[in-house]
Amino acid sequence: MTNGSLNSAIERSNFLARLLSRREDEALREQLEAFEAETAYDNLEDLGIATDAWRKIKQLEIDPKLVFAHPKVLAELPQTSLYYRGISLLSRKMVAKHAGSVERWENEPAKATVTSEKAKKVAHLYNVCVSSILAGSSDWTLGDGLRNIVATIGISADGTARNLIGQKAEEEIYQRLLKWVRENELIAEASNEATGLHCLKDGITMHFGSEPDISFIRGKVVEATIEIKGGRDPAGALERLGAVQKSFAATPTQCKNFLVAGVVTEEMKKRLGELRVEKTFLLDKILNEDVAWEDFAAEIFHYALRIQ
Repeated sequence: MTNGSLNSAIERSNFLARLLSRREDEALREQLEAFEAETAYDNLEDLGIATDAWRKIKQLEIDPKLVFAHPKVLAELPQTSLYYRGISLLSRKMVAKHAGSVERWENEPAKATVTSEKAKKVAHLYNVCVSSILAGSSDWTLGDGLRNIVATIGISADGTARNLIGQKAEEEIYQRLLKWVRENELIAEASNEATGLHCLKDGITMHFGSEPDISFIRGKVVEATIEIKGGRDPAGALERLGAVQKSFAATPTQCKNFLVAGVVTEEMKKRLGELRVEKTFLLDKILNEDVAWEDFAAEIFHYALRIQ
């Protein structure tokens, strides 16, 4: 394991530990237990609750609102979507596909707009899924459901951690490139830091954005791009490559596209040949080896852009 990949593993572990230590599952359960407004579960079918699942919860003497979502609860406490989504083992992506996005409900509940219709739709989805889980288990307990919530939080946090690692890699490359063009006196005039635009010599604009992460534009023509994928987990390599393909496919035919990757697997090597990738650089190598960085910079500015 390289120093870069080890550092990423440490950062990811610390991030997940900090997030899970918040005990969001317990806080949400306490909010539900304290919720005093009337929540009538009169029409189980409309709520998506299977009769057998309802009967099981009543036999276990569990407060129904700790298992089955109610539209009124979601409307008044949108943050509890995370609790019900977790107990149902659903991803945000799956919920968005079948009932609508709940991202703001869970992340910014104070700003969330929860309509009665959407609350009913989301609650129905959660209840159908948790009813299915209950039907498939003869010895289900509320403890099992709470473990599902922690697992769901962990899975979501893992995705967030991967994104943060990628963002950090982008920022490192951005800062190194800025430093390099300044040291080599390639800045032509004052740059607009707010928009990520930097005017270089020979009429070239260096733009920090997304898809691609960095573009070099002469006039109105995109002459070169850099896509940065800092994730070092081989398991997600092909998914990241798919994003690279989408980004490069949108560039002009004559554009020279470069990839900076946290890891390059054997399967990636095979597929890179099918993409419009001029050259691939390893993130750790160019950030930690001066010669490798100079080769990278020369490839971009001297050979691809031929900047004077």
